[in-house]
Amino acid sequence: MASLCTCILAAIALSLPTVDSLACSYSFPDYHNPQTCARYDLTELSLRGPYNITPPYPYRFLVKVCDLAATDLPWACEGKDLAPAYAYSVETDECYQLGNLENDFAYPLDPMNSSVGIRVAYTNGVGGNGVWPRAVIYDLYCDTSGFNPPPEFAYEYPEYTYRITWRTGYACPSFQTGQNCSLPKFESSWDYLRFRTVPKWFEKAKFGIFVCLGLYSVPAYLNEWYWEKLMTGDPRYVEFHNKNYGCSGVQPDKFPCTGPPFTFQDFAPMLKMELFDPDHWASVIKNAGAKYIVFTTKHHSGWTNFPSPQHWNWNSMDVGPHLDITGNLTASLRKQGIYVGLYHSLREWYHPLYLEDQKNNCSTTSFVDEVLMPTLKDMTLKYKPDIIWADGAGDAPCTHDSIKYWKTPEFFSWLYNESPVNMTVLTNTRWGSNSVGSFMEGGDRFTPYTLIKNKWETPYTIQKSSWGYDRVEDLSSFWDTTHCLYILVTTVSCNGNLLLNIGPMADGTIDPLFEEILLEMGQWLTVNGEAIYNSIPWTHQNDTPAEDIWYTASEDWQNVYAISFRAPTPGGELVLQQPKPSKQTTMTLLGADGITLDFTVDSDGGVHIHFPTNLPFAKLAGKGAWTIKMTNVT
Repeated sequence: MASLCTCILAAIALSLPTVDSLACSYSFPDYHNPQTCARYDLTELSLRGPYNITPPYPYRFLVKVCDLAATDLPWACEGKDLAPAYAYSVETDECYQLGNLENDFAYPLDPMNSSVGIRVAYTNGVGGNGVWPRAVIYDLYCDTSGFNPPPEFAYEYPEYTYRITWRTGYACPSFQTGQNCSLPKFESSWDYLRFRTVPKWFEKAKFGIFVCLGLYSVPAYLNEWYWEKLMTGDPRYVEFHNKNYGCSGVQPDKFPCTGPPFTFQDFAPMLKMELFDPDHWASVIKNAGAKYIVFTTKHHSGWTNFPSPQHWNWNSMDVGPHLDITGNLTASLRKQGIYVGLYHSLREWYHPLYLEDQKNNCSTTSFVDEVLMPTLKDMTLKYKPDIIWADGAGDAPCTHDSIKYWKTPEFFSWLYNESPVNMTVLTNTRWGSNSVGSFMEGGDRFTPYTLIKNKWETPYTIQKSSWGYDRVEDLSSFWDTTHCLYILVTTVSCNGNLLLNIGPMADGTIDPLFEEILLEMGQWLTVNGEAIYNSIPWTHQNDTPAEDIWYTASEDWQNVYAISFRAPTPGGELVLQQPKPSKQTTMTLLGADGITLDFTVDSDGGVHIHFPTNLPFAKLAGKGAWTIKMTNVT
């Protein structure tokens, strides 16, 4: 099971607080004034349980608060000596203890509003698979809205440990002055970074655009690894370079060249970006239906698309376009309400300090200390990104312990404690060996086609073989809109986000073919977006008997969406095996306003959906995918 967890800013480790006889009231040092005790009284919550929490897979969590008796238990749980928290499996009709009250308490910070909460853990529950003791973590946050919403399933960790987030007015502390409370101790450890909640916007966004731009955009030949392929003697690159630009000087005996010298660095003045219009880029991304972007600030060559003191005369302000490309684009994106992520390569292929550290087998960290860390911090302070998307950590010779060389825990400690985005920023998982991040990222073009319970993202290209713009590719080398929609739908159905890549050209424009595909995706999302945005995975991800049918559900589980990659035919039918309709079930086709679909159920349980002859195909925005909305199905 995937175990990539999110990161938290340094929590405050506390000794066991004062607890009353009902285990329902806790006294802690106030986070803001350690000389004042804050009292959390959860008694009211105990009178309102049990609380049913339905995550996106077949468990129900039922919570007894404060060791008090719960009512309305599933039959499988009745008569058992249960712990205060337990999980009920819908599939197996079994009840699992999640453990007993743990003596270690902490103050987490609510990423939604920076308020302080209380973390309560129950451990040593019934073993999962007969091995790992089950456990549950509750993060209770003060909610002053007056609505007192129920708890929410937040995360599953490895070894059957679950995390529940609970925002409620009953978790607001009352402050008792005059009591002597000891000063809390701040801790900054790798383990504490694992508990940061994924912000709701990222859970709901589902679709982002990856933009790869660099000096490789000038030759625009094959892919963005142009410099590395050139220097290592790939014949395709060396021969192309020597013929079209000048002598590279690479392996002259093997690749003789009589023209003037021309190195990769000589491409810098040619990245002119003279037609760059950041407002147009932002408009293209918004019209695509994307909710966030990840923009390449620095690839492995070390060239930065923003003014960097550590990259003097090797950045877009000092050379080439003389523009802060990152800053201009960030401003335009935020005007459109688009979240901004910044890609940043950790390694730089040919930086002298990096080569020296490699020579020393990572026993020195000069490149990290003098180049990488100052650049990352400068970028964070300057642009305040919503996501920092790292890459290129696996090149260090000490790959077995590369987070130590890259000093990832130290950077995360600064990022989540001191930076201006400490409560909001997300990170991916390419920060070195065994690193954690805000969401799981399975690698380039990762398509599992199965449910992953923790939030994940897949970066995927429109051009099949390149992330940067490749001008030698023909039309057959581009994925079409239907394929891109298929990756989006299957990814979202399995609890992921799609980060779809485009590569702009060196003059600052976006290839019209990229724009056309993105526009068509936006048109499809305009009609079918309710099945994508804000959705959660359903009980089934796809309809195995009915190929090319994928499911999502609304957050309240009232609606299930069957997204079909078979075109509906007037007067035809579609057969689904997974949904089980009830007498209250209704079915509609998104885009066909006012038309209710008739259906019948055969003896094997197959649902036959009948399409009318008057389908308004012009409104459906099919592009190869159509969505059936079903209510009251199981």
